[in-house]
Amino acid sequence: MLATIGTLAVVFVLLAAGASRADGYTFDTGDILRVSVIGEESYPLEVVVDDRGSISLPMLGDIQARGLTTVALSQAIQHAFQQQKLILKPFVKVEIGQYRPFFISGTVAHPGSYPFQPGITVRHALAIAGGFRATAVGNTEPALEIADLRSIRANLAIEEYRLKVRLARLQAESQNKSFVAPPDPPVEFGGKLIADIIASEQAQLDARLAAYRDDISYLEASLDRAKKEATMVAASREEREKTANIQLEELQSARSLREKGLVTNSNVMTAERAHTSYRAELAQTELQQQQAQQAMLNAESELRKKHQSHEMDLIAQTQDTQVELGKTQSQIRYVADKLLFIFTYGEQRTFDDLQGSVKISIFRRDQKAAHDIVADENTEVRAGDVIEVSVVANKGFYAPDSGASTNAQNPAIQSGAVGQ
Repeated sequence: MLATIGTLAVVFVLLAAGASRADGYTFDTGDILRVSVIGEESYPLEVVVDDRGSISLPMLGDIQARGLTTVALSQAIQHAFQQQKLILKPFVKVEIGQYRPFFISGTVAHPGSYPFQPGITVRHALAIAGGFRATAVGNTEPALEIADLRSIRANLAIEEYRLKVRLARLQAESQNKSFVAPPDPPVEFGGKLIADIIASEQAQLDARLAAYRDDISYLEASLDRAKKEATMVAASREEREKTANIQLEELQSARSLREKGLVTNSNVMTAERAHTSYRAELAQTELQQQQAQQAMLNAESELRKKHQSHEMDLIAQTQDTQVELGKTQSQIRYVADKLLFIFTYGEQRTFDDLQGSVKISIFRRDQKAAHDIVADENTEVRAGDVIEVSVVANKGFYAPDSGASTNAQNPAIQSGAVGQ
């Protein structure tokens, strides 16, 4: 009987503690609330606190919830019903349906957002996130890490050579000729892979040059046709202009003879009709000449644009490839430095070197301001907290003992193992 009473007492204390936390809990974006209004068909319902810190309720619209507790929000909703004269004496109850999550990042196994529960500490949060990431505290096997780094370096080396071959191909394309592959291919791969890379770039060069030459040939042929058309129309216009001038002389002669009474009006009218017809044909020919000249200018413009577009495309591709090559070479240097470090100091590592010191900080926002809090594993977590976990090694990655002689103490360096 006494044991039963004791158990019930513990349960009561835990429930009271949870209720106390819930009563003092203030809402913010991401909280899911359950709102009940006695006697209203639209209720109960669950609502989410939005980015503005508000909830949207039937009949009432938006109600500010950020920074309020369950009691304060219940009173605010009651006041809204009374103010809008919808319910004279409403009974409103607000409960927490689901707390907004907390976030954990840094050197944990599974960073991300997780559901919040009242009373959890940083220790609980670390457990939920899978604990510390193994590599963060130095739990890696040097031999396996060396194998991985060598594989990465080999892939980077072949990527570096591929980019160099592409640069050579782009340079050859800009000069409209075949390219010569750069010397010193990486030794990590056999000749077939190198030959495949060169053959692939050569095929791209041939295809691009063929397409470019076809486009240029078509545009040049169009320009030649436009020039010939313009020449023919110009010759036709010149011929018609001569004929029109002859007709004008004949018309003037007919008018002069009519004044002397040597010809009739009928002869003059015939000459006028012939002259008018030739002038109309001349105007039509002049229009055709303008159109032919415009077509020739358009063809010249298209040809010029094609040359410029091809040059700009080559410049852009060359710049992009140079940037990629620079990044790849930077990664190669990083991997080489890391290999050098492991070869040089891997055997000298002690548990103290590998064991890191944990640094925990919490970014927490309230109604007034945001705070950065230095925490430990016993610090209580609040909903919406952003926990940053980092492991700071006691010895820096590039901070070996000052008295260590790198080449003398490690035969792997002397034998050139880093470059293998």
